[in-house]
Amino acid sequence: MKQVLIAFLIMCVWPALISANDEIQISSWLTTGALEVNSPAFHDTENVKGQTFETSQLLTFSHFEKKDYFPEAGKELEWLKGEQVNWSAHQVNTEGFVQIADHDAGKHQVAYVAAYVKADRWLEGQLTLKSPYMLNAWLNGEQIGTKTGIDDSPGEAGSINHRFELPRGTHLLMIKTLRPADGTAEWLVKGELNVGDPFTSEDIRATTLPDNIKNIHHFMDGIKVTNVRPSPDGSMYAVSYSQSLPPSDRSETWTDIRRFDDNSLVHSFRYANVSRINWLPNSNAVSYTTVQDGKTTIHCHHMETGQKHILTEGIENFTGMQWAPNESYIVYSVMERGSGADDTMRHILGMQDRQGHFRNRTFLYKLDLHSRVRTRLTYGNLSTSLHDISPDGRRLVFSQSRPDYLERPYSKHDLFMMDIETLAVDTLLANQRWGVSTQFSPDGDYLLATGGPSAFDRAGENVPEGMIPNNYDTQAYIFSLEDHSVNPITRDFDPSVASVHWLERDNNIYILAGDEDYRRLFRYDVRRDRFEQIDTGTDFLTGINYSSNERTATYIGNQTNAPHKAFTINLRNDRFSVLKDFNAEQYRHVAFGEVNDWDFTASTGQEIKGRYYLPPDFDPDKEYPVIVYQYGGTNPVGRTFGGRYPFNLWAGNGYVVYVLQPSGATGFGQEFSAAHVNNWGKTVADEIIEGTEKFLEAHPFTDPDRVGVAGASYGGFMTMLLLTHTDIFATGISHAGISNIASYWGEGFWGYSYSAEASAGSFPWDSKDLYIDQSPLYRADHVNTPLLLITGDSDTNVPPGESIQMYTALKLLDRPVELVLVEGEDHHIITYSKRLKWHDAIMAWWDKHLKGEGEWWEKQYPENNY
Repeated sequence: MKQVLIAFLIMCVWPALISANDEIQISSWLTTGALEVNSPAFHDTENVKGQTFETSQLLTFSHFEKKDYFPEAGKELEWLKGEQVNWSAHQVNTEGFVQIADHDAGKHQVAYVAAYVKADRWLEGQLTLKSPYMLNAWLNGEQIGTKTGIDDSPGEAGSINHRFELPRGTHLLMIKTLRPADGTAEWLVKGELNVGDPFTSEDIRATTLPDNIKNIHHFMDGIKVTNVRPSPDGSMYAVSYSQSLPPSDRSETWTDIRRFDDNSLVHSFRYANVSRINWLPNSNAVSYTTVQDGKTTIHCHHMETGQKHILTEGIENFTGMQWAPNESYIVYSVMERGSGADDTMRHILGMQDRQGHFRNRTFLYKLDLHSRVRTRLTYGNLSTSLHDISPDGRRLVFSQSRPDYLERPYSKHDLFMMDIETLAVDTLLANQRWGVSTQFSPDGDYLLATGGPSAFDRAGENVPEGMIPNNYDTQAYIFSLEDHSVNPITRDFDPSVASVHWLERDNNIYILAGDEDYRRLFRYDVRRDRFEQIDTGTDFLTGINYSSNERTATYIGNQTNAPHKAFTINLRNDRFSVLKDFNAEQYRHVAFGEVNDWDFTASTGQEIKGRYYLPPDFDPDKEYPVIVYQYGGTNPVGRTFGGRYPFNLWAGNGYVVYVLQPSGATGFGQEFSAAHVNNWGKTVADEIIEGTEKFLEAHPFTDPDRVGVAGASYGGFMTMLLLTHTDIFATGISHAGISNIASYWGEGFWGYSYSAEASAGSFPWDSKDLYIDQSPLYRADHVNTPLLLITGDSDTNVPPGESIQMYTALKLLDRPVELVLVEGEDHHIITYSKRLKWHDAIMAWWDKHLKGEGEWWEKQYPENNY
């Protein structure tokens, strides 16, 4: 909780001006009791500034790290000289003071005192702390005041006065108090909370229990695991971390090497300033790169021996590398920067040239590790992208792509095979409209490919006649290098492929795939043409890696209502185990409500899947405000634990959250996902409205007058569109939404290429039923619901003009609308400080329009007299 909600704390120490006060006494505290401290040697000697050591410095000195520290009754605290003390709960006396038991009068002593302040809504007020002795106080890890004076009695005690702002949740108040050796007054501490209109004592209380709801800092702060990769022999693993460094917007990343058997650390690359750490194919060694003066050096580090050596250095514009399976050479890529890009008068060479990197090209090079001789492998006017190196190291498979604006999806792709010795090139596929990614089979006779249903001349399509497949519904194929035949192995497999791996040790293909709103692991038996789901102990896998020489894999996954963990799995018997639960301590006191499935059958006969989140303190006899979250586009809203919109965080703030998966999403089969094509909300809007009405009717604990709807990107478009069709929602939030399909089609970096799927064969000049009739902008006069439009002002995916157009229309129509632009952010709000403010705006908007609590929003965005 270290910086929990820094943005909400006003660091000032002056009396608050609160009218109609409600005073809440902190009646129970956690205390450590007295702890002896000593002045340093030579404390009577003047320092270079002519000052002797002050006793108050024992107060302000940090004796232990309080970050992420949560006191509770019975918890042990290790003190100086090995002394062990336990936190214990104590009640205050009739005057409201808690007594600190000193055990050795005549010596300097400190004590720690703590309580948890629980806010049931966003509120502001004043905290007053009193003691005859010295005090240092922190709220949510941030220092809020210091008192260094000593008073003769409790009645004359000085105080710390702190004006606070707190959102809903639990907030740690910790005090360090110092009683000097010559102190004679009773050692007492008192705390009071004061709130004024419109807040009451019902909204805030103090307790000694650390239980909490999930807040934004739980998944923004702390160390996060981003990748886990096993060594070739399965004896070690590389685990990569990231950590934000608040209050700055900086972060750090690093990788550790650990052993599987005892989790011991073999080597840490923290603070090493290295990147691209990868295991070699057959050795317990890693390669990594460093950069100096723009030139890259490739290193090798053997984990068993500790031996390090440089493989090559001085590579300019290095972009990536791959090891040959026999470790005899490396193929690396180098970027050559394009020319003719005059910033003053930029002549655009097609839609892709709007992107600054379009004129750059990347080419392949080989580094022979025996001779250290480099060879240039590719040249020309098109970038070459390496896919894979054959198991015997003799062949490369790579591709080229080029724009082709006369036929959707507006690019063409060629796939090539190269003999690594002669550099002779054979064309495997030419002029393909839909590209594929490929890797060699273990025997080198086949390619395992992934691509849309229309890849390989439509070999993977499985939709009824008259429907156009959704090529974001990724399929897997086996391509024969002998006769170029194609086996679309997932054509009748409903889950949508995320990644594939053909494991040499058992000759099975492992497929990570979106299965409805889950992401699961499947095994495909090549010989029997059979799929099998593998239990991984998770609802949503974010990624998986495999040992090259063992049947071992490592992955990161989460439950719908539990944070990410790192796992390992034995693919011989499919037994998995947790490598480490890196979030266990951070979430130890966080309570979650239930998550339940709820599906309905639409009037069209289509079954629509969904789920809903309940508040942790759910009472079925109450009525709760409801947030409906939808995407409505080509991807399901997966069961991730964090993400841009953490549903269990919303639920923790007193909302029921209903998430549904309308027609068009992948993971439900090709016919279901094909409903996305040439639809733009025609079907989806009706499904969301009908689903919301049926959900409210089926659940009496929901309040039909307090229902909000939200979505981002395509979901932001759907939020706007929904508000032009219905008044069942009390409010809506559209993040980076599309208001005018035609302007998005032409202006967004990927608008035209996305529309090649979403609007296949349909254009603004011949399909007004899509581009105008389905655009919220042209139906703005139907909106009567308060709408928050929020977007990064540098969004290149859905330009901010999409929100601005809708804002302009609604303002001119005198409809309730607000627009918030996040400076310097693109399609995702990722800068640490801006992400916090973005989150605060969203939560404050919900509170204002679904709870009638507008104070938080008005504090952030007060009315100005312009």
